[in-house]
Amino acid sequence: MKVLIIEDDKRIAAVMKRGLKEEGFTVDTVYDGEEGEYMAMENPYDAIILDLNLPEKDGLLICKKLRQNKVQTP
Repeated sequence: MKVLIIEDDKRIAAVMKRGLKEEGFTVDTVYDGEEGEYMAMENPYDAIILDLNLPEKDGLLICKKLRQNKVQTP
């Protein structure tokens, strides 16, 4: 499974990434909303872990944009 983590706190993102990788997931990590939205729109993911308070673009706005563009990743 391929997972995208969009989290601005690098320590939290690193812990999540390490745990997911230990369980066999492929993980991409980004640290701001603009890059996160781009990655989510351009790449297929099985799951996205999305922080709500992000620099550049709010997590709720990203979620709404993904749904408007028919991205069905949970």
